[in-house]
This record gives sequence, structure tokens and C-alpha cells, in this order.
Amino acid sequence: MRKFLLLNFMLIGMVSFVWAQEKSISGQIVGEDGSGLPGVNVVVKSTTTGTITDFDGNYRLSVPQNASTLVFTYIGFATQEIEIGARSVIDVTMAVDVTELQEVVVTAQGIQRKKEALGFAVSSISAEEVADKTEGDVVRSMRSKASG
Repeated sequence: MRKFLLLNFMLIGMVSFVWAQEKSISGQIVGEDGSGLPGVNVVVKSTTTGTITDFDGNYRLSVPQNASTLVFTYIGFATQEIEIGARSVIDVTMAVDVTELQEVVVTAQGIQRKKEALGFAVSSISAEEVADKTEGDVVRSMRSKASG
């Protein structure tokens, strides 16, 4: 009976020690206009620990105690790195990134620049060719123009 009690206390101590190794960070990600951004990637720098924001731009993430920086990324917005420090609530306003995409190729393996797409069959369609179509669906417009 004594061993059983000792084992239980040890187990409870180990579980509380493991829980103490993480802390919870939450917040809201908004655009420059103040509206919440859904689908923003929130990742602990140099790890695979992360989450995405909900429809209103809110997130909650358990991070290791030794985590120092959160990285916020979203298509069309500049990537931001924010120091965690002792904070448990981190709200971020994302700034629009006005750099223009140049010749992006979508493949089954992901997105690449056109010059990096070696070994793939690459078709180009100009914006004018897609815009001339009266169909409301862009994909249907491109079907007759691109091979494959």
C-alpha cells in the first residue's frame, strides 16, 4: 500500500512538472483596417509548433517555456517576428506587403518560381487570354488554354 501511494505521488509530480514546461499564448491578428484575419500562420520560431487563426483572427497556442519568438505569416502581408517575453497575450496588426509576385508556377509539389520549375511541363497563360472569356469561372477559362 505504501509503494502504491508513493508511486501515485511520483506520477502526479511528474505530470505537474511536464505541464509546467509549457505556457499558453493567445491573441488576435488584425489587418491595417482593424478587421480580424482568418488563417494567419502562428509558429514558434525554429520549431514546428504552431497554429492558425480562426475566422475572427483569434489564436491560442501552447508554447515551451524556453520559446522566445513567435512568427506570424499570411499571404499578401509582411512576415512579423514578435518576442514573447513574459506576455501571455500577443495581439498583432499585420502590414500589407506590396511586393509583386513574378511568374509563379503552381505544381503538384507546391508553388515555385518559373525559373525553378525544371523538369516540369510549364504552360503560360496571359491575363488577357483569361479576361477575354465570358465564363465566370477562371479555371474553366484556363482549361482550353493550358495543356494538362
